[in-house]
Amino acid sequence: MKTPQRPLLVTTTSPADETIAQTRRQFCAHACQAASLVAVGAILPACGGDSPTSPDSPSTGNTALAVVSGSVAGRTVTVPAGSSSALGAVGSAALVTAAIQPGSFLVSRASQTTFTVLTAICTHEGCTVDQFNGTLFVCPCHNSKYTTAGAVANGPAARPLGTFPSTFANDVLTFTV
Repeated sequence: MKTPQRPLLVTTTSPADETIAQTRRQFCAHACQAASLVAVGAILPACGGDSPTSPDSPSTGNTALAVVSGSVAGRTVTVPAGSSSALGAVGSAALVTAAIQPGSFLVSRASQTTFTVLTAICTHEGCTVDQFNGTLFVCPCHNSKYTTAGAVANGPAARPLGTFPSTFANDVLTFTV
């Protein structure tokens, strides 16, 4: 006697079911990609630019400092500061470059005989501070602002600029690094 055969149970999916599954997969993948992009976009501004000298945002209302070359002898830098120089007037400021580390210095004239000499390297990410708004030195990379005495007036920088002792005689400013 023959045993009756049981029918074979076959499950099939219609093309509509595959489309729904594929669409769901695509939706999840795209949602994850979008969430990743949003997260990366929120993090990147905190990382700074590609290099310490590439500005992230334009600084407005600031002017580029006059650049003055200093002469170096040993650890001493001399800068002309007579009435015809960029540092000739009280309240003036300049970016002094010299062949000695750190290489760039911010100099401001507080009175006829008093100058302040600071490092021009921003304490936030090492950019060269080369702008001035009339009262504050401004870093072009992330807009940190420093007083002419080197104190932080506005971050993101948290530490003041380094200072160097200086003397002034016969229209020549001298400072030691």
